[in-house]
Amino acid sequence: MKTYIARVYKDPHSAFGVSLPDLPGCYGAGESYDEALENAKISLREYAQALADDGDEMPKPRTHSELMSDATEAVEFNNAAFIAEIPLVTVGSRRRVNVSLDDKMLAAIDHAAKIAGVNRSVLLSEAARQWISEHIGAVVVKTKKRARRTQKTKLGVA
Repeated sequence: MKTYIARVYKDPHSAFGVSLPDLPGCYGAGESYDEALENAKISLREYAQALADDGDEMPKPRTHSELMSDATEAVEFNNAAFIAEIPLVTVGSRRRVNVSLDDKMLAAIDHAAKIAGVNRSVLLSEAARQWISEHIGAVVVKTKKRARRTQKTKLGVA
C-alpha cells in the first residue's frame, strides 16, 4: 500500500482545494473539506487506473520529510491549510491463501455469495475492499485486467 500526501487549501470565500504533489494534475475540490478530499480520492483512483491501463506504475510517494526538503514544496506546504494522507491499494493478480473462519460465519458467507451469484473469494475480496475504503479511507484500484473464463469455456464448449 502506498500513501500519498495531499495539501488542502482553503482561502476565505473559496472552496476547498486538494493537490497531490507527487501526482501532477491529480487534485480535488469541494465546498467542504470532506467533499474536496473525496473528490481527490476519485481523482487518485482515475489517475492510477489510467496509468495501469497504459501499463505504467504509479510514482513512488515521497515522505513528508522528502517533500519538505524540496524548497518549492516546503513553500507550498506552508501555504496549505491542512495536510492529509491518502492511502492507495492497488489490486493485481490473485493469490491463494488460507484463512480460519467460524463454521457458521463461513456458512453465512457461502450463502450470501450464492445469493449474489459470486464465489466466496469474490465476496470476501469485495467485503475487504469496502472495509478498507471505509475504515482507513484508502483508494482501491484494480491494476491488472484478467480475462474471465466462463464455465462453458472451462469445459471446452464454445
